[in-house]
Amino acid sequence: MKLYVKSMRVDLVEYTMPNWGHWCSAGYRSQERMRSFSPEDNEAIEYLQQKGVSFGLVDLSDCSPTTRLLAMITGMNKTPTLVLDDGSKLKGIGQIKENFEKAL
Repeated sequence: MKLYVKSMRVDLVEYTMPNWGHWCSAGYRSQERMRSFSPEDNEAIEYLQQKGVSFGLVDLSDCSPTTRLLAMITGMNKTPTLVLDDGSKLKGIGQIKENFEKAL
């Protein structure tokens, strides 16, 4: 099984002023990157982990544009999308929960 999600990344930057040289050599640099998922994506990840389901997490934001386009063409236009081993797709946290409630 694979769970397809999208993350949002925010760069935390700082303004640097060198101790030497001219003032124009100052600039901004990235300190750290924060990554967060939408509430629905995060809920799907936590739900599947809570149920003890092993799944591969695919972050579409990290994929190439070709992979994202292929995912959109094949029907993964909403996140979270869980692709089961038989190839069927569950779109959204509602369908994912409904499917696992039926199975239990």
